Amino acid sequence: MKLRESRHDQIDVFHLEGEIDLHYAPALRSIFGAKAKARCPALVADLSGVDFIDSTGIAVLIEYLRATAESGAQFCIAGPTQPVRYVFEIVQLEKAVPIFSSLDEAIARLRSGCMPPPAEPLFGSVVGGSSQVAA
Repeated sequence: MKLRESRHDQIDVFHLEGEIDLHYAPALRSIFGAKAKARCPALVADLSGVDFIDSTGIAVLIEYLRATAESGAQFCIAGPTQPVRYVFEIVQLEKAVPIFSSLDEAIARLRSGCMPPPAEPLFGSVVGGSSQVAA
């Protein structure tokens, strides 16, 4: 896996290449964690160079989403390749994270302030210390 970072106005972009799997997930988790800790206002994960992602890679994306939920940070995915898009469809990730076909489209939506809200909560809402999942 390779990662290159860029910035477009106030939008940070992680350009990822290769495979995101059990071997690279810890390093990626650390990098995403640093962004969450720094309260990055907007982050795009550009997956146009990723040809494989497993459950540990998906977990890193979800962990970032959860870590930034309270701060109001915006997060989206751009340009997933067909194999990666297929995995996202299986786990229905698009219900929780906006997924755009290209980096340009993702940046344009973030700049416009018209980021679509999640179709439904990924893990339900937390009420009284227990997780409530909609039926």
